[in-house]
Amino acid sequence: MFQPRANRSSSQHYGNETLTYHAHNVCWPKGNYGGEYLDWRHYKANGANLGSWLWKEKTHDPLLWEAQDEAAAATPDEWNLCLALGDRCGPVLEERYETFLNTSTIDKLASVGINTLRIPTSYSAWVEVPGSALYHGNQKEHLRRIANYAIDKYNMHIIVGLHNLPGGINPLDIGEAYGHIGWFQNQTNLDWSLKAFGEMLSFVRASGRANSFSVSPINEAADNMQHFGTAKGLSDANTNWVLTYLDACVEMVEEADRRIPIVLQDSFKSVGYWEPLFDASKNIVMSPHLYYFSQEELYAGYANYTMCGTAQWVGTFKKFPVMVGEWSLQVHYNNTLDGRRALFDTQKYAYSHYSNGGTFWTAVSYAKAKVDGEGTQRDYWSYVDLIDAGVATKKIERSYC
Repeated sequence: MFQPRANRSSSQHYGNETLTYHAHNVCWPKGNYGGEYLDWRHYKANGANLGSWLWKEKTHDPLLWEAQDEAAAATPDEWNLCLALGDRCGPVLEERYETFLNTSTIDKLASVGINTLRIPTSYSAWVEVPGSALYHGNQKEHLRRIANYAIDKYNMHIIVGLHNLPGGINPLDIGEAYGHIGWFQNQTNLDWSLKAFGEMLSFVRASGRANSFSVSPINEAADNMQHFGTAKGLSDANTNWVLTYLDACVEMVEEADRRIPIVLQDSFKSVGYWEPLFDASKNIVMSPHLYYFSQEELYAGYANYTMCGTAQWVGTFKKFPVMVGEWSLQVHYNNTLDGRRALFDTQKYAYSHYSNGGTFWTAVSYAKAKVDGEGTQRDYWSYVDLIDAGVATKKIERSYC
């Protein structure tokens, strides 16, 4: 049972204003109970993403690129990395799947109470699409190894998802490759996407632990890079295309086993946009991504106001459970290492108090880019490093909410 309780407060001054912080006791549930399937309406995710593991991002794993020859190291994304590596792409990625994270990573996350893992995958983990440069190999075996360990040892819940789709779901590296936006209005790519989702669903059903999984068919669909991260990032015409795909995925799950929850990322159009488009009887979890690093004029010392207010607004949507699928600590201006604890505790508490929790992006990051203020992106995006720094703990002691 989720039982938050504020039990003490402290203050910190920013300019002429005083921010009062609160401590809360939260009893987080297990991610699975025996053979029961998860009812997200009665669940709170205290989670982390295993990002840039089975679907690589140069931002969060620059070490992979730096270890290659000059031509491969200069590529911006996994697609072009594989083109540059040629036949060596498979062995290079397989080795990195083994070393980027392992069961000790799960142990460390469990030590601070993580009960949920969101694991992004590439469509290439599930299907070999003609013409795709992405590697199709043993990703499923790596996923099985880590997921089974987290489930069996720590009773964690696993959200396994498609982070990209054939042709490109957005023009960033995360969508397939930079500049790729061919998924929309392409029946062939839609068909391959449904095959990939079907394979992922079959993996879950055959796992022997289906009750410990949720499935997610799409991530951050966008056709307008100028407005990426906002409601305008996805046009009306292509929103209808996304809905066609989502309807088919929901139908596939209902035909297979409707007890398996479906996590739908909102493509930054807001939960309220999608709610009316699905019947309340569907086993759906809505999932916004809440980031503050790109919001102009947002300073770290005052981000807490925004975080609490945003969480409260997200919590007004009640038709389906709502889980914040991605969040981090970096803000636009004046990041400070000492300020991280308040940003962490505020979001961790707010997303659990007003909705159904969240999953931090990301468990492991080696990002090297300098942020505005102190440190590098790794200091604000890597959960295991935040644990080592004493920022991410079991306790919530510096929440603004």
